[in-house]
Amino acid sequence: MSSQPAAASSGSVQASSGSVAGSATGSVVSGSGTGSSTLSIPQTAAAGGIFMTQPPQTANPSFYKIAPSNIITFAWNYTSLYVTPTSITVTAFCAANGYNYPVGGANGDGVYPGTVTSITWDPYAYQNSPGAQALAQETYTLRIQDERGANAVGTPGMMNAYSALKFALYKPGQATPLDQWSCPDCNSATNLALHPGFISIVVTFTVMILSGYGLLRRGLASAH
Repeated sequence: MSSQPAAASSGSVQASSGSVAGSATGSVVSGSGTGSSTLSIPQTAAAGGIFMTQPPQTANPSFYKIAPSNIITFAWNYTSLYVTPTSITVTAFCAANGYNYPVGGANGDGVYPGTVTSITWDPYAYQNSPGAQALAQETYTLRIQDERGANAVGTPGMMNAYSALKFALYKPGQATPLDQWSCPDCNSATNLALHPGFISIVVTFTVMILSGYGLLRRGLASAH
């Protein structure tokens, strides 16, 4: 399911200057207007990719709270890239409801310049923007793709669509008013003290102590 545009959210982006190099066979023609340039890419070149630096790609899935001012930062490095994307689209896919949520972007559509390597996202602001799809308390997959779409994979020197990072969103629990709060442990302790079995154990233990004390006194008296 495709994502639905929402109101633009606040945030920031960081871009890299990028680099283009290449030789041997294969070429890419780029440019606009009356001018164009041809870039040669080796046929043996690896497909370009993304390596996440924040949150770390090797870490366990991160949990983020949907709350005011709780900003999420995603940052990455491009690898084996000969051609810098014209643009990229960043989304958060939730398998539980099949929805692809746009992650920030100037127009709230998740679209950024291809040189961007760091973005911020405010899930709370997104969820409260007009017409936004409600965020589920579930696990999400971060998706990053260039202008060629999600099926752009395996092209030497050009960016593979990315979908390796997983994270989770949750909402904080509601506070309970003091006059409605109860102590489950306290109630459990009270119930235990009133339980017939507990009372029987206490009585038996008390009788044993008193009987032992009586025997000790008689033993001491006969010794004298």
